Amino acid sequence: MKRMTGIEVRHSLANASASEAANMVLPSNFVELDWENLDYLGWRDSHSPHLGYIIQWQGDRAVGIVVREADGPLSRRRMMMCQLCRATHTEHGVSLFSAKRTGEAGENGNTVGTYICANLGCSTNIRVDVPHASYYRDPQGLLAEKVSGLEARVTGFMNDVCRS
Repeated sequence: MKRMTGIEVRHSLANASASEAANMVLPSNFVELDWENLDYLGWRDSHSPHLGYIIQWQGDRAVGIVVREADGPLSRRRMMMCQLCRATHTEHGVSLFSAKRTGEAGENGNTVGTYICANLGCSTNIRVDVPHASYYRDPQGLLAEKVSGLEARVTGFMNDVCRS
């Protein structure tokens, strides 16, 4: 992912009002982010923990969305899978997030939702070494497949949100 400034991040938000973008809190480690190993920028708002943000480069422009975590806990006894990175988690590792659609659809209250890693850290999750994976194929090829899949699924989710 290309490095961004705070202003670029705020201007990328497609489904936020100007005041929502202005009140957004950047991640505490924003200046130290490892941009080369990010497939998208995702984080939870430290002042409004039910809010999160997902920013992705689409061509030469950054597109971002605000997501809101659903109220109520998911089952603690069930394994859940993130629909973006396809990592499975127990307990509170996956949450249902929804995003207000852009344009008139969003003004009418229409949203799009999916299950995402609760910390919005899918770029890190796909880079976790799986010991048995190297027995089946080239680890670098496996990572490239994971990155490609994650980017495609994030793009699909963002396109659903931005489709009026």
